[in-house]
Amino acid sequence: MDIIGERKIVFQPAGGEHAREIFLRVGRPQQRPDDGWEVQIDILDPEKPWKLPPVWGTDGLGAVILGIFALSKYVEWYTMRGRVTLPEHGETVFPEWALLLEASTPPAPAQGATPTMDSEAEG
Repeated sequence: MDIIGERKIVFQPAGGEHAREIFLRVGRPQQRPDDGWEVQIDILDPEKPWKLPPVWGTDGLGAVILGIFALSKYVEWYTMRGRVTLPEHGETVFPEWALLLEASTPPAPAQGATPTMDSEAEG
C-alpha cells in the first residue's frame, strides 16, 4: 500500500493492561474498473488484528474522506475501551475527531500580526 497519511496513537486499555502503540494509515486512492475510486485503510495494532475492506467513493478525494471517517469509527471503538493519546503531546484523544483537527488546524497568526488580503498585498 502506498501510504499518504499515517498517525500513531497510544492505547491504554481500561483494565490496567499495558499501553501499546497503534498506527492508523490511509493509502493512496486507486481508480477502480467501474469508474469509482477506492482507498485502503489499515490499523496496525500488535494485539488486535484488523482486516479492513477498502473504502470507495466517486472520486479520489471522496474515497480518502470516507476512509478517514471509517478510521474515526475504529478510534471510537478504542476510546470506548480505554484511553487514547497522541504520543507527541500526551493529549487525550476524545472525541476521535481530535486526530483530524490536530493535523489540520493551521497555525495561529503571531501576536499583533494582522493578516492581509491578497488584494491588499498586491496594491
